[in-house]
Amino acid sequence: MKIHLAAVLALLGCLFVSATLEAATADEFLQQIEQNFAGWDRDSDGVLSAGEIDLAADDAKVTGKAAAALAALKRVSRSPKYNDPTLNKEKITEFAKGKPAADKPDIAGMYAQGVSRLEKLTSRELFVGGEPRLDTLHQGRLGNCFCLAPLGSVLSHDPKDVVAMFKKLDDGKIRVTLGKNTVIITPPTDTELARTATNEDQGIWVNVYEKALGSLRNDAKAEADRAGSSIDALARGGSAGTILAYITGNEIVRHSCKFAKDDKLSAEEKEAKLKEFREALVVATKAKRRMTTGTDKATMPGITGNHAYALLGYDSETDRVKVWNPFGNTFTPKGEPNSEHGYPRVEGISQIPLKDFVAQFSGIAIEVVPQSP
Repeated sequence: MKIHLAAVLALLGCLFVSATLEAATADEFLQQIEQNFAGWDRDSDGVLSAGEIDLAADDAKVTGKAAAALAALKRVSRSPKYNDPTLNKEKITEFAKGKPAADKPDIAGMYAQGVSRLEKLTSRELFVGGEPRLDTLHQGRLGNCFCLAPLGSVLSHDPKDVVAMFKKLDDGKIRVTLGKNTVIITPPTDTELARTATNEDQGIWVNVYEKALGSLRNDAKAEADRAGSSIDALARGGSAGTILAYITGNEIVRHSCKFAKDDKLSAEEKEAKLKEFREALVVATKAKRRMTTGTDKATMPGITGNHAYALLGYDSETDRVKVWNPFGNTFTPKGEPNSEHGYPRVEGISQIPLKDFVAQFSGIAIEVVPQSP
């Protein structure tokens, strides 16, 4: 094997540049810590507690790079992943310097993500560029697909239903109506924006939705069971079908895909259940019902395991379902589109044959619209 010196030098140059950028990012992050630590450490004990970080995260005066640094600290303080998340200056510096280990957070990388997010956000208006669009939405770092999937389902059916959820008040606060529930919240702070979904600079309505839903979830719990903040309430997970019912005010009916994985069923029995499943999708699609779906384990390339999706409809001619992944990203199969290689995904949307869908997904939730009197 011939090794070209120019190629080796180019690779070393790229590695050097990458290492230099990482060091610069870590240094910039630590500068923000140095400038703001004392103000965030309200009891002056030299440690940033989760409560102190929550108070700072709720402060609209914390903006820009300081907010990105705080958002990174917030992610670390609330994560059960790390063995020792004690956030004094020494520990924060240890996290920022050097290569992150499995039990240590990439806090400088988290900071860089927050900076990038906030730098791209040039408007704090609710809606920018007309009605909201599904193709601009991208899930953030919270793991809150369960609340974005039903929102995507509502949006795909009629953007006006999403617009109607929000009302900006004279005092700058925002009234949000989700189904039968209403809450008034302050606009998301920069720290909250750095952690939540992105919308390609098409307005912060999705972030307002996340904060409002989290606030309502917190309010519904006993004080001892509440999360540290409304945004934290979303990081605890949930059911996309349950949230669909919550934000529409309508009940749901569930259909399981377990039959497709049940080795005890004969081929004929599976086909009969698939026919029932198909009929439910035909009725729901024709009636324009909002729907969600999700996965447990997933083996097909391009399908995310333990993840919620919006189910946008069913095409009886092609026998395919249309699903939207809240990541809003693109996937190209490495080979012929099929169950082995997966199916193309563009801006989060995939068309999947029904037989492959029931083999990969756990079930669906369909909105039940009350009959008119």
